[in-house]
Amino acid sequence: MARVLRPEGYVVIYTVFATDRLEPKEAALMERNLTVVPANLVEQTVEDALARARLTVIRKDVIGTEWREYAEERSQPVSRDLLRLARLRRQRKRIIERADQDIYDHVQANLHWLVYQFLGKLQPTMYLLRRR
Repeated sequence: MARVLRPEGYVVIYTVFATDRLEPKEAALMERNLTVVPANLVEQTVEDALARARLTVIRKDVIGTEWREYAEERSQPVSRDLLRLARLRRQRKRIIERADQDIYDHVQANLHWLVYQFLGKLQPTMYLLRRR
């Protein structure tokens, strides 16, 4: 970002961090099947990288579960993912036979993503940054 941003330019980024509620096996599920880089889920690691890139944090908004709650009240995306996850698990053997284990694992991990945000295991955060 810093390389392509003009001097004194601004950028807004949205990212997600792991919280202490995310269990090690849950983190491994995300890392292995969604190609999540473990260090990128650590708030301090990301903020240190931003500083090294000479990006100044102008504003940081920890969204937490707020957006997930709002969306759930309107269109139930977390409930829908939980329903899909239950069906996926019920049909595990058949899905693996027709596709394969990697596809099953990827879909399963993907269906956890919103649920983990809703439960506070993943913490959405937005930054307004400025290039120094």
